[in-house]
Amino acid sequence: MKNLTFLPMAALLGLLFFQGTTKPEDKTTSSHLAFSPDMPANIKAIVDQKCYGCHNSESKNEKGKAKLDWDAFEASKKAKQMATKGKIAEALEAGEMPPAKFLENKPEGKLTEAELATLLEWSAGKKKSN
Repeated sequence: MKNLTFLPMAALLGLLFFQGTTKPEDKTTSSHLAFSPDMPANIKAIVDQKCYGCHNSESKNEKGKAKLDWDAFEASKKAKQMATKGKIAEALEAGEMPPAKFLENKPEGKLTEAELATLLEWSAGKKKSN
């Protein structure tokens, strides 16, 4: 009989343990990104999926980080953001992003036509026509 009272107590302790532990933060999700509230959600989604991996302050890709750091972009003044958006538009229009060498290893990183159009529209400062 004594062993039967142990099982419910062990189950209760187990539940309390799992409830009290926190899930470690996954660095691949957008929850850690410090995007400004005025950046449209559709742009945030594309950047998170296709750009942020190489263009962030903790990236191992030094060249990508040097060319564009999304963390620094968000912290910069509006005038600097506008200049950076111009450079983003130029790189996208020239077909430089994502780089062909990167796409050889990660073809899933290729921007769809819709994603490219959305980023170009945003970076060029164009408003969507209805």
